[in-house]
Amino acid sequence: MSADQEQGQRVLDRLSRAVDSWVQQGDARPLTRWLDRELDSEGVPIRLAIPAWQECLAILTQAKDRKRAWPDGWKSRLSQLLLASLRFARPDGSPAAEAAEPDRIRLTTATWREWADWSSGTGIARVLRGWFAPGKPERGAPPLSAWSSSHRVLSILRADWRADGDFLAIDHRDARSSCRFELFGGGHPWLGPRWSWGAETVPTSRPRRRTWITGASADLAEWSYRVGTIQVTPSALLLRGRGLALVSIQAESRVAGGGPVCMRLALPPLVAATTMETCRAVVLTAPKRRGSVQVLPIGLPCLPYPTDRGQFRVEGRELVLQQSSPGRRCWLPLLVSWDSDRNRKTLHWRVLTVSERARAVRNDRAFAARLSWGRDETYVIYRSLGPPAPRAFLGYQTRARFLLGQFTTGGDVKPILSVD
Repeated sequence: MSADQEQGQRVLDRLSRAVDSWVQQGDARPLTRWLDRELDSEGVPIRLAIPAWQECLAILTQAKDRKRAWPDGWKSRLSQLLLASLRFARPDGSPAAEAAEPDRIRLTTATWREWADWSSGTGIARVLRGWFAPGKPERGAPPLSAWSSSHRVLSILRADWRADGDFLAIDHRDARSSCRFELFGGGHPWLGPRWSWGAETVPTSRPRRRTWITGASADLAEWSYRVGTIQVTPSALLLRGRGLALVSIQAESRVAGGGPVCMRLALPPLVAATTMETCRAVVLTAPKRRGSVQVLPIGLPCLPYPTDRGQFRVEGRELVLQQSSPGRRCWLPLLVSWDSDRNRKTLHWRVLTVSERARAVRNDRAFAARLSWGRDETYVIYRSLGPPAPRAFLGYQTRARFLLGQFTTGGDVKPILSVD
């Protein structure tokens, strides 16, 4: 058992003892102190890993069954804990960003239904009924599904509570390890539970949140940390209703020409990865799942000819993207598509020339790419790697730091998300 697992087990043991004091002796003070110490102002556990949140709910369920009523002041705190557990759960109730661990306690459908009964008339109960008790609708409006911690790197990019929906879960609260991560698309996990930069996965500074945007079209989370002398800035983008996500890392060194850089994404159990013959994309498949998922290394040439720009490969149970870094900055983007109709069309992408004051910009200052499936679905992606400035690509001018949009048949760029 690792040090983190030992700490988590101690936190759960304290919760069990506090519950016993309440149930057996009627003393609610130890549990009140536990809630104040272990949950932040938004009701999210501070030190526990995401899978352990459901263990807390399981312990509290047993106490409620024996004691029947919550003490005064607990209901709102426990509702916050329940909502946090729901946000970071798959529609079958299992916790997100978790590898298969048979010894991990998971809430049963019956237990989730109990929490729905205790939350009757609320939006939380409506979500629980939708997942675990169809046919019993609640009146409360469902809570917002997308959420990000205001002071830690913990985010859930999620459009809705549908059973076949999509989400991106991000957990980089622990500065001593790589990011916990899951991409869930069309009702199935496709990437995760680890996302790391380079061979050295342990940050040397605490990860700090930089950007959080949520809206009708997209959710975006961005944070940064240092690994030695290199500033690492990961970002995760989920496009709502389009079956598309973008995960990327920008690396910035103090000196130019720091050599190749790479990022690694783990594959969940039972997900198989194969390289496409016609381009550098990787195809993900899973048993009993129709269609496939495409992962595109859009910073590299589309055609699989030999190049010194980098490589994208399957290495064991990981996807590894490696790119050369001739300058101080390098951006490593992977675009993921799980729309089955789109993925049946011919795929192509190319890196674009970005200009500033009528001169081409080096690729360590700005990046742009155009990608298309067939003739009727084309996107453009632009990122300023240094300070934003007025720049142009495909005849379109922007001052944005990041932009993703559709390229129309009339030759215009229609922004979906633009970040200044």
